[in-house]
Amino acid sequence: MQIRKGTILGFHGSWGSGIGTLEIKDAKTNQVEQVPCENAPTVRSLEAAFGNVITQGHSANGNGYKGKEIFWAYDDMGLVMTAFQPVETADFDLIEAYEKQEDIDEGE
Repeated sequence: MQIRKGTILGFHGSWGSGIGTLEIKDAKTNQVEQVPCENAPTVRSLEAAFGNVITQGHSANGNGYKGKEIFWAYDDMGLVMTAFQPVETADFDLIEAYEKQEDIDEGE
């Protein structure tokens, strides 16, 4: 599993499809990516991690997640985000795994 790092720029989703999209600016490439994710679990996780996400009527109109830096990864098939962790609460093992992965990617 490749660990990624980036800054959340936005979230888009709907109850009907069950799929949401996190807009993330990758820390390494500076490219903005539209990352598919499960809508409801992602909204609940964003609320738990940052607050100010879920608003009246169970909407995800709060902006508590915007500008927050996270580590994240795709599922085993590379289709949807499987998990994320705010950088500010990441433990040493996660940070070390991300950094070692970068060293391997750069051929060091």
